[in-house]
Amino acid sequence: MNGRPYVTAHYLADLRTRLTEVDWAIVADVRQMRLASARDLQALQQLRAPLQVRSFRRRLQQLHELGVLARLERTVGGQRAGSAGFVYRLGSAGQRLLANEHGGAIQRPWTPRPAWLRHALAASHLYVVLRLAEAEQRLRLLDYQPEPLAWRRFQAVGGQAVTLKPDGFARYELPDALVSSFLEVDCASESPATIARKLGVYIACWQSGQALDSSGVFPETLWLVPDQRRRAVLQRVIDQHPAEARRLFRVGCYDQARQLFTEPPP
Repeated sequence: MNGRPYVTAHYLADLRTRLTEVDWAIVADVRQMRLASARDLQALQQLRAPLQVRSFRRRLQQLHELGVLARLERTVGGQRAGSAGFVYRLGSAGQRLLANEHGGAIQRPWTPRPAWLRHALAASHLYVVLRLAEAEQRLRLLDYQPEPLAWRRFQAVGGQAVTLKPDGFARYELPDALVSSFLEVDCASESPATIARKLGVYIACWQSGQALDSSGVFPETLWLVPDQRRRAVLQRVIDQHPAEARRLFRVGCYDQARQLFTEPPP
């Protein structure tokens, strides 16, 4: 285990008594996000009970040493980012602590490709955006699912089983609307043809009448892109579809995410 303790039943029982309320909140955040940057975890902690940056980063280091969190070998932001550039997931001990409650197989450590990591962190950051908007009392988050929990399996018109694979799913309450959204994060790395195929899966899922939310409504798809140029590319692909299908999609830039979440779909 790379120098960390062997995870036995006795060790887990001891951990349960040693972890503080702050520790459990961090574990819950990482479970919810799947992958989380130190900066995003710090932002979420500030919403609960602010801790000095050094104290919080020291807490992350201790959880890493205990095997509760695992730190990826790759960082974000370059060498100058220091500990702020660390990326965390649940470690073997953290996964086992939550196994009884949430189930699921224990994942082994891995080192993702840089492009995959950038995309995953951009997707997980949307959870932080939602929580920040909630702290401002602009919405109330009812449900958030990262992938693969956000994926939806449906039967297409031809009878074949198809899996819709959004980057996330959020259901939240605005002052005058209840919103369900599939979340897509675009890093400007996919061709218009690939985007068109993705749109086709969403439209096929909608046409199947399946994957409805708990209120019986098919969720919108909120597509976040890096800039206005890329937004225009996606919008052109969307505009090739009939009006009723176009209404399934909204497109906006990363820096507009909080505004988009707090505005009801048209």
